[in-house]
Amino acid sequence: MPPAAGGAVDGAQVYAAQCVACHQATGAGLPGVFPPLAGSEWVTGAENVAAAILLHGVTGKLTVKGSAYNGQMPSFKDKLSDAEIAAVLSHIRSNFGNNAAKVTPDAVKAAREATADRKDSFNGDDDLAKLAKPAN
Repeated sequence: MPPAAGGAVDGAQVYAAQCVACHQATGAGLPGVFPPLAGSEWVTGAENVAAAILLHGVTGKLTVKGSAYNGQMPSFKDKLSDAEIAAVLSHIRSNFGNNAAKVTPDAVKAAREATADRKDSFNGDDDLAKLAKPAN
């Protein structure tokens, strides 16, 4: 799915290929099973956290819009390029009723570098809350 030389990555296409089975075409997810992307604080929050979630995945309890989910989201760090992750994040941050800024490949690259030592997926709310806190 890499873009042709000089071409842009289509975030909607990446979403359809990689995300729609769990998060659905509407971004609403499946209640109690797969969390929604529509209105998700993880989607519209800090871009570094959203990028880290796609890079490394999440297991365990994750709270989205006040509802707890306890599942597993796969890691895409070895499957998608920085440009593909940026494109799909930009797509979900500007669709499904979301209105957050686009994400650049450079932002994904920075998140990839900042979390390069991570071997496992994030442990839900616990790990992601720490990641979301600004560095002192």
